[in-house]
Amino acid sequence: MIILPLSYRLAPETPFPGAYLDIKEFLEWIMNHQSKISFIDSQVYMTGDSAGGELCVACGLTDKKHQIRKLFPMYAALDITDTNKTMYHWQYSDYDMDPSEEKFIRARLNKFIYVNNVIRLLYPGNDSVENPLISPVYAHDFSDFPDITMIEAEFDYYLQSNKYFAKKLRQAGKNVEEVLYKGIDHGFLDRSRSCNQSEDMLQLIAKEINK
Repeated sequence: MIILPLSYRLAPETPFPGAYLDIKEFLEWIMNHQSKISFIDSQVYMTGDSAGGELCVACGLTDKKHQIRKLFPMYAALDITDTNKTMYHWQYSDYDMDPSEEKFIRARLNKFIYVNNVIRLLYPGNDSVENPLISPVYAHDFSDFPDITMIEAEFDYYLQSNKYFAKKLRQAGKNVEEVLYKGIDHGFLDRSRSCNQSEDMLQLIAKEINK
């Protein structure tokens, strides 16, 4: 197994489609230079967290050459629509909050409502947030979409958009699995040395790939 980490241009210096094009170009380069990197398979696995997870999904939506075997987006930011305008009616009541923890959980959710608002100003550039390559929840064509394991967090702001997107994939007849980590919120990969859920998530992905 060869692991190839990559970076991409960021907004606001480079708005959409800069990051998406960087990932697509990198994927194409891998497939065209397999011998140089001792890569002998015909497909790759892709994973990324948050915005990186969204980029993975965007690549899956446009995988016309079927270069991706499976996606593992982690708590992907699949919708940057204004919270009050979401198709799935985002609401606090969809989160099962213990009363003793509700104030803290709401604070974390509110943080990402704010972050989402900033992203909506900086990332789309001249495009609409309803472009499926920016907010995949608006996608309708899944003809080239690969298998996917969607990794979600119980108290993540983007959980509801992830569930909505998974429902659309199932309705389109796609192979989709959802793995929900309880008691955790957005960005828990960053706590991999101290968070059991992070360690379990990484092991899950490794086991799937090693199959």
